[in-house]
Amino acid sequence: MRNFYEMIREQEADRLALVEEGKEYTYGELVKLSQEKGDRLRQEKSEKKVIFLREKRILDQLVSFLGCQAAGKIPLLVPEDAKQLPEIGEVPEKACMAVMTSGSTGVPKVLYRRYESWADFFPVQNEIFGVTPESRMFAQGSLAFTGNLNLYMAQFSIGAAIVAADVFDPRRWAEWIEEYKTDVVYLIPRKLLFLPQCIKKPVATVRHILAGSQSMGSEEAEKLRRCFPNAGIVLYYGASELNYITYLRQDQMTQEKNCVGKPFPGVQVSVEDGEIFVTTPYHVEGVLCPFSLKDLGHMDVAGNLYFDGRKDDIVSIRGRKVSLLKIEGALEDIPFIGEAIAAVVEKEGEKRVAAWVTLCGSEVSEECEKQIYAHLKQTIANYELPFCCKIVEKLPHTESGKKDRKVLDKV
Repeated sequence: MRNFYEMIREQEADRLALVEEGKEYTYGELVKLSQEKGDRLRQEKSEKKVIFLREKRILDQLVSFLGCQAAGKIPLLVPEDAKQLPEIGEVPEKACMAVMTSGSTGVPKVLYRRYESWADFFPVQNEIFGVTPESRMFAQGSLAFTGNLNLYMAQFSIGAAIVAADVFDPRRWAEWIEEYKTDVVYLIPRKLLFLPQCIKKPVATVRHILAGSQSMGSEEAEKLRRCFPNAGIVLYYGASELNYITYLRQDQMTQEKNCVGKPFPGVQVSVEDGEIFVTTPYHVEGVLCPFSLKDLGHMDVAGNLYFDGRKDDIVSIRGRKVSLLKIEGALEDIPFIGEAIAAVVEKEGEKRVAAWVTLCGSEVSEECEKQIYAHLKQTIANYELPFCCKIVEKLPHTESGKKDRKVLDKV
């Protein structure tokens, strides 16, 4: 059965494949390391089909993933800090890999993929993302998250290279982007927007900027263009269960940050009663299409999809439906607020909405909260106003960049 290890074996052995924290590895070296990992797994003679892989370094994650496939095992990369591992049930016959996702429930679950469910789409996504065999893509973050792992494999499918960072250090990222003359940058928007603070002069080599997981508006895109004047920006909306769904180019971005663009070729999107349904041949095993991720949205007359949040973002407060995403958007539209999270809390025995915000370019003062509420009253209804708004230094995020409401009690 064809898999990603076999895919990279087909590339020229002396081509650059990976630069991790400044150290270079060719395709031949990756294959050798993966073969050695596969040999060790075969010697263990384990009956297990699925192998949990908990590695810290990107190189180790990559070699373990490929080594499992070399040994005929199914790799499952898990976040280093994962506290709960899922149960392994029946494994689909054609699966070559697995991913772990918690979705909105917080309970880990395993999703299985055939090789073709990613590989058949690589030519489409590489063309839209501007990836060529000569590309060098900068990326940061664990391969336990499918967006990162997918883009690595798509690069390797055509013999391109990855410049990878293990740690969060935007100043070093900026140095490596220049040093290795990267032409593609892939980061979630929250991380991307640290780069303008670190880059002192425009970088001409970058031609394409990719981002997913979060939305971005035209104002943020313009900040990036000042650093990377030759770059086009593409945002995508996707999911572990379905792969890529829609994409949006910079010239289509507006102040409405929830616009996620039009469907990728071969993907169909519809909205029924405010719920997004997707039909795609590039889904995980066991999915029946049209499939819903329980995401809410709407489409405009031009066929653009707008992400309006998850069903879980709509809560009932004193008998009225309230959108947490709408409240967060209203807060983040305030010029001196950086990020915002709204969540339901218990207050005197009843459910209420509270908010946490970070400030940008402003000092905390007694007037801040008054100004916040003055702005909010102009954009949302009184019953949507949070009963309190706490100003904090930073907000919690998952490794994939999504706001993490589950740990707000630690903020």
